[in-house]
Amino acid sequence: MNLIHDGIPVRSFRARRWFVALLGVALVGLGGAATLPVLSGRTESPRFSLEAAQAAVRAAREAGASRWAPQALRESEAALKAAMLDHRRNETRFVLFRNFASARVGLHIAEEKARVAAEFAEKNRAEARHAAEEAIDRAAEAVEIANSYGSAMHLDPGKRALLQRSKIGLAESSHLLAAGEPVRARERAEAAARQAESVRATAVSLAARYTDPERMRTWRSWVDQTLAESRRSGGMAVIVSKENHVLTLYDGGRPVRSYPAEMGYNMVSSKLRSGDGVTPEGRYRITAKKGAGQSTYYKALLLDYPNGEDRLRFERARRQGAIPRGASPGGLIEIHGEGGLGKDWTKGCVALSNTNIDHLFARVSVGTPVTIVGSDGRGGVFTRMVREASVGRGSTGAR
Repeated sequence: MNLIHDGIPVRSFRARRWFVALLGVALVGLGGAATLPVLSGRTESPRFSLEAAQAAVRAAREAGASRWAPQALRESEAALKAAMLDHRRNETRFVLFRNFASARVGLHIAEEKARVAAEFAEKNRAEARHAAEEAIDRAAEAVEIANSYGSAMHLDPGKRALLQRSKIGLAESSHLLAAGEPVRARERAEAAARQAESVRATAVSLAARYTDPERMRTWRSWVDQTLAESRRSGGMAVIVSKENHVLTLYDGGRPVRSYPAEMGYNMVSSKLRSGDGVTPEGRYRITAKKGAGQSTYYKALLLDYPNGEDRLRFERARRQGAIPRGASPGGLIEIHGEGGLGKDWTKGCVALSNTNIDHLFARVSVGTPVTIVGSDGRGGVFTRMVREASVGRGSTGAR
């Protein structure tokens, strides 16, 4: 039997009711599905994460990462660019279809990379500054040593200019470090150290003759012969040690008095010719006593330089090409007054103060033996140079 309800068959009415119910359920389900992304937060723009990542990258740049950690900075910038692109792409979508999850992760990664870049920049800059400071300290030590060596001897114009450049370079390195340029400061300091080391090496090479065993034996032999003659004759004798800057008067082989003495301005070398500024080394005798008014330098004791050995040495050097044509062995080597200046300044003579030349002048005579040696074996400034250089090479090798 087919029942009627409000003019509609009961069966059709029930079917319509079921349809409405199912439609309602479907709509509720669709509504829930549509609101789920919103409720989960995936559709919400990660504005604070974006700002934090951008701020971190700016901070890395301000920390100098472009110079001190360029690769790390590039990685952070690339990560930020990719995350921002993802962010913009989602912003253009319908709100229910937006999903900022990957953009949010990318922004966090970019922020972390930027922080790492800033840390690397600070670390690398600090290390560069430390390296520069160490290089400047080493250069300062090298320049100080080279300058002290240069003050103790005559350097050729090239080495003297090189020493000056090393001093300028050291000053420049300090200025560069203060200006925030540690890499350039280190490079300049290292260059200054190399220049100073070149000067020091030249000075040590010149000074090495004062520690040469064969030369030392020769000098010792000259001194022994001179003192033996003084003992036999009971007369006076003079020994001059260039390295120690001392002239010693002997009587009967016994020391009577020592005087501070100044030598030729190029006293470290061995005399070869006239005009080289070197005080000669050898066994000589006083050939004339020049009183006040007879000498350019108050009073003077003229020596018989060049003697036979000096002439032989000169001819040998000329044959070897060590002496220019037209040069001569020189002469007029004296022990004279007007010294006491505290530096080597003569053209090859030995200078005493006027008081000391008066004392010596009164006690020697024509024919008194005068022996001039590079070193008397007691050591001095040049011996110390060579020993210090030897110790430095040993300690360097140990490292």
